[in-house]
Amino acid sequence: MKKGTIKTTAAFLAVTGMCASMGIMALAAWQAVGDTDNILTMASYQNRIEEEYVVPDHVDPGAEVDKIVNVKNTGTVDTIIRVSVEKAFGTRNKDGTFVKEGDLEPDMIQITYNTTSWQEKKDGFFYYKDILKAGEMTKEPLFTSFTLSPGIGDAYEGKDAQIVVRMESVQAEGDAVSLWGMTYSELDIQAPEGADAAPTCVTYLGKSEGFDIAAEKTDLFASFKNLLPGCSRTQRIYIKNDSDETVEIFLRADCARQKEMSDKQLRLVKQMLEEYALIEIIHGEETIYEGPVSGNLNGARHTMKNDISLGAFIPHNTEELKVKLSLDPAMDNEFLELSGKVKWIFTAKGEDRETISTVYPEKTGLQEVFGGCVWVFLLSLLLGISLLIWPGRKKAHV
Repeated sequence: MKKGTIKTTAAFLAVTGMCASMGIMALAAWQAVGDTDNILTMASYQNRIEEEYVVPDHVDPGAEVDKIVNVKNTGTVDTIIRVSVEKAFGTRNKDGTFVKEGDLEPDMIQITYNTTSWQEKKDGFFYYKDILKAGEMTKEPLFTSFTLSPGIGDAYEGKDAQIVVRMESVQAEGDAVSLWGMTYSELDIQAPEGADAAPTCVTYLGKSEGFDIAAEKTDLFASFKNLLPGCSRTQRIYIKNDSDETVEIFLRADCARQKEMSDKQLRLVKQMLEEYALIEIIHGEETIYEGPVSGNLNGARHTMKNDISLGAFIPHNTEELKVKLSLDPAMDNEFLELSGKVKWIFTAKGEDRETISTVYPEKTGLQEVFGGCVWVFLLSLLLGISLLIWPGRKKAHV
């Protein structure tokens, strides 16, 4: 009997003790989302010869004629310039076409070239000894005048003299001068620094505040502007957790609404984003995505169409994403001056622990005595009685 009483009391205490602290633990899932349209722009690649020249009625031997030749960069990317100069004598047809006469010596046209800002190489080109910045003109002209040799003979009388200046250019970025078989040092040009812009930033503020995507003058792709076929760029993006909780952050790509343009331009933009513009996203030592900037599969190592975990970010900590972009050199001039958008979506996910307490009816006098749990008391009493009579029931069956 004592043994059964002890069991009953223990059961009563366990149940009533559970009643005193009774509640339900639940996990409530939440997420915070922030997005931005990131823009890639192709360069406007244009340079032109700026010439100041008035064609004279005639030129006497030994006379100096003003002819000022500069080059202006009217595009949006910095360039390296070289020009060639062809001199000739001949006649003009009624339609104005110049007909060269090969037996007349072109060196009778004498030009004094600028050797301060320009240099002539063995290939016959004159190279500008500086990077020609977008929107700027050469600091000094290639030449400012020409003269007919005083020793010119009668064979040249009545002939037209022609000076043709042809210009070539390559982008300053990268190693494009190697296409001419040259190096920056051979051209007395300071090699340009990388075109990579300052880092951009995404900050997680908290589950109610969401994300702050800091971009004062641009989007997250600050480095990916004024692009040219074959160029490579790198963009650093800082991911910050300014909240007081550890949170897991995810990244995915989605289609963005492109600016208004023709059907042909939209087709080219789609081709650029899905075929020609490739990115590699590196988080720490791990490549989390490698493929088209659009995020489409098309042979990509991963897909950005689904959330990619960037890991758990502890409170008030910053980590870095490194995004490397490369453009296919097979892109032609049709793609110049285009721009395309790619939406990046950041998501923070977590779970809150919540305790849901049981609600009881208003206490009675009996409930006050037994901690407000009459039904538990009754259940315990019933259990105790069962334990007391159970040994007797067992003996009755022996």
